[in-house]
Amino acid sequence: MHTFIKTLVVIFLLLPASVFAATAVVEVDTGKEDINALEGTLVLPENMHIEEIQTGNSAILIWVSPPKQVESTITFAGITPGGFTGTSPVFAVSGNFNTQDLEQVRFESVNALKNDGSGMSVRVEMSLSPVEMRADTEPPEDFTPVITSDPNVYDGKYFLIFATQDKRAGIDHYEVREGRRGWFREVESPYLLKNQRLDTYVYVKAVDNAGNERVAVLQARVHRSWWGEAGLSVILIVLVLAALAYKKQWLRFIK
Repeated sequence: MHTFIKTLVVIFLLLPASVFAATAVVEVDTGKEDINALEGTLVLPENMHIEEIQTGNSAILIWVSPPKQVESTITFAGITPGGFTGTSPVFAVSGNFNTQDLEQVRFESVNALKNDGSGMSVRVEMSLSPVEMRADTEPPEDFTPVITSDPNVYDGKYFLIFATQDKRAGIDHYEVREGRRGWFREVESPYLLKNQRLDTYVYVKAVDNAGNERVAVLQARVHRSWWGEAGLSVILIVLVLAALAYKKQWLRFIK
């Protein structure tokens, strides 16, 4: 029996690490430079299998070309209005790979633009590092969505920009609800607001990969008149009551 157990242990230890699921994060180090755009290509070794790409925890707020795998490469391009500095996550990958696989990864055609309006390219460092996954019960970090407009985006209509981070599991997706009633639906940033009057509350929910949630609330920019959403409900109730009272009086009259 002891010999059998020892044999199983040896077999287990000899199994390649790539049979176990792993997660790694792509990070960019801008040094002291402030950048607002980043693009590049991640070249993978042949035996590195990617099953999922996550962008919810990214420093990139608007993806021009979201990370997409084609054979053994992952290309990406995006911008961040206002820019960012230092070491920040770009996206994460999950799949079957080990430390040796990560060491063979290389980055090509990396281009970062300086956040000064000049469009000048600056040097940045890219890396791919394993992430230790632990049980996560904490919601994503607090965040404040922003409503803005730009002549070059959505034909100048109002849209919503949002992003937050989750230090453990990472962000899985976002959901938005316009108004106090209704259902949340999954969306991406930037999100074109359906209500361009800006007279309703907007709720943005961030959901991490462990299922934890954080909801940010934006108050209405324009306040409705007294006959708005709540007022209409009151008026309807008053009309119903008046109709019932009139019906009661009419029944008395015809008896």
